[in-house]
Amino acid sequence: MKKIAIIAAVALCLCGCGKTRTVGNNEASKRYFDAWVHVQKQKQPELLWQETSLGSWLLMDSKGNGPQVGEFPDSMYLRVNYTVCDLEGNVTSTTSRTMAQQLGTYDEKTYYGPVIWYAKGIYAGLEEVIKDMRPGGRRTVLMPGWLSTYNHFDDAAGYLTQSADDIGSDAIYDIELVEAFQFMDQWSVDSLARYLVKQYPAKYAGDVKKAAADSSGAYGFYYFQTKPAADGWTWSEETALKDTTVYINYIGRLLNGQVFDTNIRDTAIRYGFDRDKTYEPVVINYGSNWSEITMTSESTSVIRGFARTLSKMGPYEKGSGIFIYSLGYGYSGSGTSIPGYAALRFDVELVDNPN
Repeated sequence: MKKIAIIAAVALCLCGCGKTRTVGNNEASKRYFDAWVHVQKQKQPELLWQETSLGSWLLMDSKGNGPQVGEFPDSMYLRVNYTVCDLEGNVTSTTSRTMAQQLGTYDEKTYYGPVIWYAKGIYAGLEEVIKDMRPGGRRTVLMPGWLSTYNHFDDAAGYLTQSADDIGSDAIYDIELVEAFQFMDQWSVDSLARYLVKQYPAKYAGDVKKAAADSSGAYGFYYFQTKPAADGWTWSEETALKDTTVYINYIGRLLNGQVFDTNIRDTAIRYGFDRDKTYEPVVINYGSNWSEITMTSESTSVIRGFARTLSKMGPYEKGSGIFIYSLGYGYSGSGTSIPGYAALRFDVELVDNPN
């Protein structure tokens, strides 16, 4: 049976013990929830069953290390792993590859792993329990639907007065806090610098600060040539490709190595892409500056980091552009392959016209 109860870490999801509800704005919802909790406390007394001030229930609590998160400043971000299930034990969302594999929902093109939340952009019920956590800590919490809201009230009673349009369903969250930090851009550049030190040890010799400062003309953007351009071509403002059309092969990756896009057949098949698709060099249209670069014969716009990568390249050159989230898909990511705030890497080669 594909239920969350097969996973020891969140076995408390209590398969078949309740029905998923969208709660209303009256005390009947709370009475139902309280009665459900009463029954489950008798059935699973080994759980913590610690009620929070707003009315959630901590079921498991593993302490972490480091400073407690505390109140959320405007610039705080949370990096977390999580699994969410309903009261019947059905997983509705997870960042765990192992969980997805066990449930039979695994997709090799989907990103699994820690994700980043803007601290003040999460549900009020999650905010309450995370404020008391420390990095490395893990909590499992039963959260009533009226706390699945972005609204904030002075006390628990205020949350029960909300409209049904502002609240969600009762759910059980298993949350691991990987880290909490302030100032996303700085964190992203620092993360990239640590990645660059590992990828290019001869260049940086372990010096993270040197790597962070080695940007290629834009904050958070780095370009590395891996094969020189033809005929000794060297990039400069005067020699940069402009108002022309070229062809490229490319691979787009997350920094964990996972490929999310490519036009190279062998790479595509290896990473689970469509075998029957036609894979061939892609048209790139250069304008008068990097911001005017487009892709394909339909002149499709491209993300800024990819455009900047292409702008650094010459005929038959091969290189890698690596850049922070703000030059990629921003805070929202793209589909299931690119999470929000993801730094990206594009390995690109300018090639001959295939026709």
